Amino acid sequence: MQHISLLYPVKYIVSVLLVLVAFGSTSSFAQNEQWDTYMVKMGNMPASVLVDMALIESAPDKKFPNLVITGPKTTNCNTHGIPDKEEINTLEEILNATGNFLTGVTPKVLVGTVTRNCQRLNYYYVKDTAGIRNALNRMYTRSYKNYSWVISIKSDPEWTSYRTFLYPDEDTRTWMENDKIIARMLQQGDSLTQQRDINFEIYFRSDTDREAFTTFAKSKGYTTIPGNAPETPNAPFKLAVRTFNFIKMDIINPMSKELKIEARKHHGIYNQWQAVVAKTERIGN
Repeated sequence: MQHISLLYPVKYIVSVLLVLVAFGSTSSFAQNEQWDTYMVKMGNMPASVLVDMALIESAPDKKFPNLVITGPKTTNCNTHGIPDKEEINTLEEILNATGNFLTGVTPKVLVGTVTRNCQRLNYYYVKDTAGIRNALNRMYTRSYKNYSWVISIKSDPEWTSYRTFLYPDEDTRTWMENDKIIARMLQQGDSLTQQRDINFEIYFRSDTDREAFTTFAKSKGYTTIPGNAPETPNAPFKLAVRTFNFIKMDIINPMSKELKIEARKHHGIYNQWQAVVAKTERIGN
């Protein structure tokens, strides 16, 4: 399995779905988890992927070597294959019920879900597979017999499905980071119609690395402002990289990607970007 392409336009088609799925079920997601969501295109269909980003630090967890993929096919969905809003509560109910049934059979970790083609599949890594298929079939048959469902069980000790399928690649993560910053600016009343200074922060282990990156940044037309970052002892040499431009995804994303790639060449740590919010003044009442 692999990501086909990051899907920008369709993101807005399912914005309500993503919010409800990501934050609607407090019983499914623990506080120390880091759930996030993004859109991709798989084949010719859009897919919404919800994933626990925090698990990448410990994956693979050898205590859970087996993968269980299970979930229902929805009864109502739109032309993009995304379940209708009315289906969300049932999908969350099935997710909770699945977790409860698996808990009674074996220790497990919920790592993500994929919603596409009128279906939502939930991904669990489990310790033991004995009895899982029967338990899940009983659950679906007793409580959700009007739905069709999928149950797939396989060995995946390296957590390949999580690391290379569910967890977003670098381009997708960059897009997600930038999308969140822009969304916050819009929420604060910025129309994003004005050009302004955009500041990227990068931290380096040595002044030599910073100077090498500074040469690159200046060649690309950036203004550079060196500084100190005592709060980051492993990379105390800070560099602000500034440009004057519009804040748009098709402008920010290529810049972010290029700066990230070059920073790595010089042992640098990229720390996103920031800009002053320019609120639009309302005229009249």
